[in-house]
Amino acid sequence: MIKLVALDLDGTFYAGRILGVPESAWAAIEQGQKAGLKFAVCTGRPQGGHGLQYAQRLQPDGPHVFNDGASICDAGGRSLHAEPVPHLKEIIAIARKYRLPFDLMGAKGGRYYEDALMPPELLTHIETTGVTARSALVEEIEETLVRLWFVVPDLSLWETVKPDLEALTEIDLAEYLNPREAIVGVIKKGVNKLYGLRWLAHYYGLSLEEVAMIGDSHNDLEAIRDAGLGIAMGNAVDEIIAVADHVTGHVREDGFAQAIAHVLALNGQT
Repeated sequence: MIKLVALDLDGTFYAGRILGVPESAWAAIEQGQKAGLKFAVCTGRPQGGHGLQYAQRLQPDGPHVFNDGASICDAGGRSLHAEPVPHLKEIIAIARKYRLPFDLMGAKGGRYYEDALMPPELLTHIETTGVTARSALVEEIEETLVRLWFVVPDLSLWETVKPDLEALTEIDLAEYLNPREAIVGVIKKGVNKLYGLRWLAHYYGLSLEEVAMIGDSHNDLEAIRDAGLGIAMGNAVDEIIAVADHVTGHVREDGFAQAIAHVLALNGQT
């Protein structure tokens, strides 16, 4: 029986700037809450902003996962668990050496960049997530830093930078490449949404078999694969669909509500 539903946000619960969160999704959450389900955000988004507002409505008395598992907080934003970025001094030195813009995430909801190298995508991402950023030297930041994003404006430059980062064996890199640039996430090795899912299960005294994960993107793969019930959105990438136990509709076509209906049906609660 599924007792906890963890959910990705973008492309799963949040349907984009125009649609936002469909009303059908909120209605499904309310139905699930009445049936006794617990809910938890499990997102790659930075901690805070709109994601934390969703978390407060989803489960005001429980923990939620941000930064792909590197930071876990309660619905008020209080840090419950954090995994600091290893080798941060060395990583920042690499960024400064190659003059790479970067975006740093903190365990208390802080978000930072260095003034002269503000990532050009940052303003758009701030609008989407609602998590604002401020300029600061890394050496002056007091909160635990859990994730870093590089913006490498040239793919050939990324091929030069990548070996320097790969030499730091305690980190994992998430690469998002397009013809113009590389956007690269840096996180502690082994920390991902599945890590967050296991933390949530332990918190609630559950096994992973009692946890469902709903998602659509590459960073959901391990969590969907190993959860008791893995649900892929209809708009999910092929790799997610391949490992999911169930595929629901598109996020823009009430897919999330269909996912919750499937959970309740399996629990015999329809």
